Order: sequence, then structure tokens, then C-alpha cells
Amino acid sequence: MRWLLRIVLFLGGAVLLVLLGVFCWLYFYSRDLPDISSLARYAPVTATKVTDPCLSPSIALPSVAIPYDAIGENVRHAISAVEVREDDPGVLGAELWKAGQLHRWTLSQAVSTLACYAPSRTLKRRLAEIRTAIQLERHYSRRQLFTIYSNRLYFGFGQTGIYAGAEFYFHKEPNTVNLPEAALLAGLLRSPTRYSPFMHPERTLRRRNEVIDAMLENGTIKLAEAQSAKAAPLAVVTSAATTAAQ
Repeated sequence: MRWLLRIVLFLGGAVLLVLLGVFCWLYFYSRDLPDISSLARYAPVTATKVTDPCLSPSIALPSVAIPYDAIGENVRHAISAVEVREDDPGVLGAELWKAGQLHRWTLSQAVSTLACYAPSRTLKRRLAEIRTAIQLERHYSRRQLFTIYSNRLYFGFGQTGIYAGAEFYFHKEPNTVNLPEAALLAGLLRSPTRYSPFMHPERTLRRRNEVIDAMLENGTIKLAEAQSAKAAPLAVVTSAATTAAQ
């Protein structure tokens, strides 16, 4: 029996050493995390000019951050239908099926990637993103994270943030865009160039209607609203098309 006990103790000690080694390795390869407290500047009480906290001052990009209530219900529902769910359960629920789409990122992971990291598939970067996402969930509510996320989305033609996107394409503030306009904005996020209403209007229309269908399946709009929205023209402003062509 003694030899059996020794084997068990040896195996137990080996497992602990392996786990400790893995923990140290994970920490080493994801220790350069950003200061997430600076992200709070993306959820101000009133709209204000801010700069990206994860970029150096020499390359800081100006943006306009707006509070949660100024995002508007139509935009929030459209983004939640096809991008990240506003009420997702957190970083541990990393893969969610909703409206026929696989959400590979949760809201916190999306914020971590959009706000603080350049696109990268290296193991070190992914580990840092996951650790940052966990910290974000500890410090911010779902509403705060969705606000930060919405203020860092890219809509093409140099337009960063939902305020800039709504202003550029429709000359409106986000909380005043209608249902088809909100769906168009959300549809651009997959690829602003591929679904540009100026270069590929037919493709944009199909993508916008896919977003509307996803919102219907989500239960955020009714069938009559979906049908009316899908019948609406793209209605992007002429001045935006002129700017895009320059």
C-alpha cells in the first residue's frame, strides 16, 4: 500500500507542478495588459472629445464618445442582433448562437480587442485579450461595456464610433436614426468596404435586410415593422457619398 500511496503523491505533485507551470506561462505571455480604468472615458455623462487610451499620443485618433442613452434603442437592437449581444453572459460563454450567427466574442472580449489591441492571432495576444476581458467584466457593467464598444466601432471612411457613423451616413445622431438606418449601420460592421452603400448598394441592401431579419428573430421588432423597414430605400445622405468618392 505504501508504494501505491507514493505513486499517488508523486502524481499529485506532478500535476500541481504542471498547473503552476501553466499558470506562470500564461501570466508571462499576457502580462502586458492595458489600464482598463482609462476606458471609462468612452462612457461619459455627456458627449465629449476623447482619444484612444491604448494608442500613444503621437498616433492618438480623435473620436466622439456618447453615453448609453444616446446610442438609441434601434441601434442597440441592431448591433445586438448581428454583432455582440448587449446582455451576453460574459467571457466564459465565449460561443453563443443567436439569430443564426455564431458569436465567437462576448461583449467584454470584443471591447478588449477593439479598444486596446491591434488585430492579431498570436497566442500571447489572445491570452492578453482574455485576461483583459475578465478584468473588464469585474469593473464594468453590461451597459458600460456596450457603451464602450459602440464608441469604438468602425464604419468605414475614417468614421470611428456610432456617433460618427450615424452622422456621416445619415446626418443624424444615433438615437434619432430609424429602424432601417440602424440596420444599415449594424450591417456595415462586418465589412465597411464590402457593404459600402456608395460602392455596392445592392449588397448593402441585402445585408441591411439580413440585420432586420435577425432583429425580427431576436424578438426586438414585429413582423410589420420588419416588412416596412425592408421596403425602405437606403437613404444615405448625398454629401457622404461625395466625401467617400474623394
